[in-house]
Amino acid sequence: MNCPPELADTLLSLVQIGVLRIRSSAWEGNAEQCGIEADHIHNLPDLIVDYSPDKLAYYWNVERPEYVKQVPEDRLAGWEPVWQQLSERVEALDHSGSCSLH
Repeated sequence: MNCPPELADTLLSLVQIGVLRIRSSAWEGNAEQCGIEADHIHNLPDLIVDYSPDKLAYYWNVERPEYVKQVPEDRLAGWEPVWQQLSERVEALDHSGSCSLH
């Protein structure tokens, strides 16, 4: 199934932020943080290419919360605006009957 375009744009923003954070952590010599960042976003490209509500729910309910547990709170601020966009997009899909993250 094709990923809805507005949702794909938001997911691509998450991938971009994650790749930039991996690069930054690599330049700092922080391999552990690189791994945490990569674990957080590694399934998003597949979600964009082969979209399913279940995959989106897995990211939202499993991968995102696991990432939040692993990083200091000050590292979350950059994600919040995009997660808010994703939440709004998911709610719109929920109302159309296409997706449920709860």
